[in-house]
Amino acid sequence: LLGREDVRMLTEVVKRTNPVVVEELTPAQLSLGEVQLVLQALLDEGVAIRDLVRIFEALSLKAPRSKEPDALVEAARTALGPAIAAPYLVDGTLHVMTFDPQLEQRLLETMRPGDHGPVIAIDPDTGGAMITELLQQATDMENRNLRPVLVCAPQVRAAVHRLVGPTVPRLAVLSYQELGGATRI
Repeated sequence: LLGREDVRMLTEVVKRTNPVVVEELTPAQLSLGEVQLVLQALLDEGVAIRDLVRIFEALSLKAPRSKEPDALVEAARTALGPAIAAPYLVDGTLHVMTFDPQLEQRLLETMRPGDHGPVIAIDPDTGGAMITELLQQATDMENRNLRPVLVCAPQVRAAVHRLVGPTVPRLAVLSYQELGGATRI
């Protein structure tokens, strides 16, 4: 989706108008490759990367504490929160699904490191039942002319997206921190 040279060119464009933001971020805190991974992950989830200044600022604040790709992506998503939620708003209202708090806690407790970031290691029966229910709820929302949105804790958002994305690709997975643009939820 986005090559290293593309990222270099985008960084140069931002550097012309906001040189401090770029100097603070690259190469001092993150390499161009690490920035590329974050931008690719955002694009992969359908998040626009037009506001590179805001993304770079979020990354430069997060990078001293963590260079883990999921943590960097979540920091960028939080900074872009209202813009991420905007496509799902209907007259200022965001219609969402959420997990039962006990299930969400269980998901958090079962997270394990994986090759492409943390994964949820729940038993197959629970995972299958959860995906079946999410698929049904997403279909119900679509039948009411709503775009399906699942909201969960930021700590599990990326892992949940990796778990349900292949089966329910039309389901947007947002974190609670991204809901700033909604007047009603």
